[in-house]
Amino acid sequence: MDPQRENLVKLVFGSLSVCLFLIVACLSINVFFPADSDSNVVPLVSRNARDAESIPVETYSEDDKDLPAAVADGETVSASETVSGDDVGFVADLAAETDVGIEFDFPLSKSDAGLVFYRQQQSKSSVEWFYTNVAGSRDIAVAILDAASEFNISPALAFSLAYAESMFKTDAKHTNVNGTVDRGLFQLNSGSFPKLSMDDFYDPRISAYYGMSHLKYCIETAGNEIAGLAMYNAGRNKVQNNNTPQTTLNYISTIEEYKANLQEKFASEVIAFYSGNKENYLVKY
Repeated sequence: MDPQRENLVKLVFGSLSVCLFLIVACLSINVFFPADSDSNVVPLVSRNARDAESIPVETYSEDDKDLPAAVADGETVSASETVSGDDVGFVADLAAETDVGIEFDFPLSKSDAGLVFYRQQQSKSSVEWFYTNVAGSRDIAVAILDAASEFNISPALAFSLAYAESMFKTDAKHTNVNGTVDRGLFQLNSGSFPKLSMDDFYDPRISAYYGMSHLKYCIETAGNEIAGLAMYNAGRNKVQNNNTPQTTLNYISTIEEYKANLQEKFASEVIAFYSGNKENYLVKY
């Protein structure tokens, strides 16, 4: 072969070999040393975007059947305003948006981050799965989760309240000494919610909606979760007059113990799955 042609062939094959080596090296780096790219991070949802999707832009009148009601000792207190955007995401407020995901200023394993995970598209189904196992029904779980998210209530607290009130039985019923009847998932009182039909009381979505609406009112009125739960069970007057019965204190203890167990299980079964090497980041494997 002509020496010139032989040198040209060697040059071409040498160049191809170098290119092939570089391609293989790049592929190896991507496979064995993946970077923290957007594909490995749960996408962020801006608070403004979340508020726009979560908060209904509507008003209620006194004659509207779906008017949220806050209840105290058998009397209905109307709430003429809807939930404001500032009320949404008290758990999310403890998180800061970063380049890699959500960074929490508290350990995820020690807190109830249920609302944060439920509001993230990638982890929403996992939260539904977890609480479906708790409630024994996906319809009940989603009803409570949606209502808790709307009224900014911790899912662990919401499910613990449903457990204490009805043990997740939508057909639960209790007749009080004054003749009123508590019905449904959150044991809504017939005297406190006179506009609800019999079917409404036993509908898990309606019961969860009004149950969370009332719980939010109780917590805001009482000033803290414990007093709010006491008000939900015993009524506003008894709590404000320092006349909370022992049965209510036992009721609160049951809820708080159940909630702590839920938080612990949620941390080990859901949060742990979505936590990467960086403990305080919401990063999926």
